[in-house]
Amino acid sequence: MPIPLIGQETFWSNNLKSVFGEVGWSKLKLTAALGFRFWNVGASMGLAGFSASKPKYIYPSNQYPMPKQGEYEEYQFTYILVTTDFYYFFEVFDDFIITPNIGFYVQQDSILARSLRTYIQYDFGQLYYTGKTENKVGLNFGLGVDYYYSDSYFVGIGFNFRRGVYLRFAYYWF
Repeated sequence: MPIPLIGQETFWSNNLKSVFGEVGWSKLKLTAALGFRFWNVGASMGLAGFSASKPKYIYPSNQYPMPKQGEYEEYQFTYILVTTDFYYFFEVFDDFIITPNIGFYVQQDSILARSLRTYIQYDFGQLYYTGKTENKVGLNFGLGVDYYYSDSYFVGIGFNFRRGVYLRFAYYWF
């Protein structure tokens, strides 16, 4: 059995560890994230778009043919958004923590065709499935403030540029 180094054992046992969850609201409706903190750094994975209402569209068929080029405009809506964020927890005051974060996001948008045809009855404005998607990848930023609520919990509020306004709930231990 290997003998642990004294410094490694005390570093793990003497530093704060926590698990946290975030629930928020953005233009994509409900958002959520789960994360872990060790010492003053943390990481989380978030999701948005899973509860957003999707527009009603139809698949092109013989009865409802796809509009030709120039008879439609492309309509884009976000289908799903996944974020990975890295945090630094600044314990500036006794009970308050400032938490800036930076991370990455991956977003998939579905592209539909909005009909501009007026010569077919009830077709103007109808959405048609085109089978096209657009993927986006980029940087994500955020900032939050947490409060040590009790000996084992902290709560917070913040803003993430992709996941919107959120509430954070965390359980921590040493």
